[in-house]
Formats: sequence, structure tokens, C-alpha cells
Amino acid sequence: MYFSRIRIKPEIFKSTQLAQVLSDNSYNMHRLLWDLFSDEKQRNFLYRKEIASEQLGIQAGVRGEPIYYLVSSTSPSSENPFFQVEAREYQPKLEKGEMLRFEIRANPVITRNGKKHDVVMDAQRTFLTSLCEELNLQFRLPSAPKKHDFKKALLTHGGHALDERLTTLLKNDFSYSERLRQSIQLHSKIEWSIKAVVDDALEKWMIRQGQRNGFLLDKDDNNQCKLQNSAYRWHSIKAEKEKKSGFSSVDFLGNLEIIDVEKFTKALFGGIGRAKAFGCGLLLIRRI
Repeated sequence: MYFSRIRIKPEIFKSTQLAQVLSDNSYNMHRLLWDLFSDEKQRNFLYRKEIASEQLGIQAGVRGEPIYYLVSSTSPSSENPFFQVEAREYQPKLEKGEMLRFEIRANPVITRNGKKHDVVMDAQRTFLTSLCEELNLQFRLPSAPKKHDFKKALLTHGGHALDERLTTLLKNDFSYSERLRQSIQLHSKIEWSIKAVVDDALEKWMIRQGQRNGFLLDKDDNNQCKLQNSAYRWHSIKAEKEKKSGFSSVDFLGNLEIIDVEKFTKALFGGIGRAKAFGCGLLLIRRI
């Protein structure tokens, strides 16, 4: 396997709009990166997009251009008109019980009744729906309610019962209980409760990935997983035949313990989750 760092050539990035157009379009960038493996009939790589200045620090010629990290089964071609390619062999020596720091940009989805659902949006909607049902506010909602409709009904009619329910939820969440020491309004309690519910859903999703891929999330002295999530984002894709679609991504950062070297190695080289062709699933690791 190979680990590579790919940058758009400075002269292209500075002198044309091509780099900006490509870097803003997941579908086009996925196709262009595939050109680095022109001899391969199937995609044999994972990649992750970052910002060069954040990764390389203050260097001559480094600005806000994208930089790509790739893991591939063959070495990418260095003869490419668009990219600078730095590649090295990648065969990490792993052991059962080893602790690692990891980062991953993933596309968290769950399957329900044969359909895929975005974990973040599903957690938010399920929580808000259940709150309205608990407080008997269903009749206050339109026929196809959106998130702001739920919030409006809750803030307008939830009253003391809603405040007690959210206070209990936040008290029981170690990460957010500190918020209750502040004087926060009901609308803020709703927002923090939604965040707590989403964090829990994403943590459970990552725990399931560990069960499938040979690792456990490490926990602190309070039995809380050492896991952070950030940068939830929706990526629109416009491919051939004017079809419009997209996917969400979340950045995870945490500690893990290897419990099955074979499964973990497969995940390291094959990725985790969906949307792997569009910059998701690459597991970046380093020893603690």
C-alpha cells in the first residue's frame, strides 16, 4: 500500500480558475484524482481533503489551496499535469491492544426499513418528534413539519414541562451538564439538548464501526468515550445526466484500541462507512 500527499501545482492554482472549480466539486475532484491511477479499472484509493496552510504551516507558496492525503494499493502516477505527488510505501506494523490517535472524515448513515438515513438529521428529527409527542403537541405541527416547525411549537407551547424535560436530559449528559450552571434560556436548552442527542447518535455510530472493524473507542476516567465530532457538512453532487444528489460528512477525532489486527488493517486500507469515492472513510492514525 502507499500513502501519498497530493497538491495542485502552484502555477495552476495561482494562474487559473480551474483549481477552484475542481476543488469545490466533489464529483469532479474524485474523477481527476482517479486519473492518477489510469491503469486501474476499479477505484483503489481513499482520500481526504485538507487545507495546505493548516497542514504545512507557514511555507513559501503555501496559501489556502487544498491538499489531499491518499491511501492506495498502487503508487499514484507522478506524471500528471495538475498535481504534485509525494508517495511512500505504507505498511504500518500493528499489534492487538495498541492504542492509537485517529482522525476520520466519515459519512454516518443508518438503515431503517431498507432506506439510508443521515445520522445527524435522523437524530434531530427523532428527538424533536418524541418531544412533541411527550408534550402532546402533534396537533400544533403542519402536515410535513421541518425542524423550525418543531422548535416553534415547543418554544410556544412547551412551557415548564419542556424546561424540566430538557433540564433532566442535560443533567444526565456529562458533557453538557456544566451548561446548567449558566443562566440559559429555553431556546438555548433546546439547542444544547439537540447537540447532546446528536453527539450520542454519532458516538453510537462510531462504536458500531469499531465493532465491525476491529477496534474499541478509548474511554476516560469518567467512562466517557474519547471522541469528538465537528464540521458536519452537506456536499451536493452534480454528475452526468444532470442528476443531483449528495452526502453528509462529519469529522471525528479520538483514541482507539486495536482488538482485531486483521479487521483493523482492512479498515485502514479499505476505509470505513460510505461515500468513500468522494473523500470519506480514510482512517488517519498515529501512535499515542
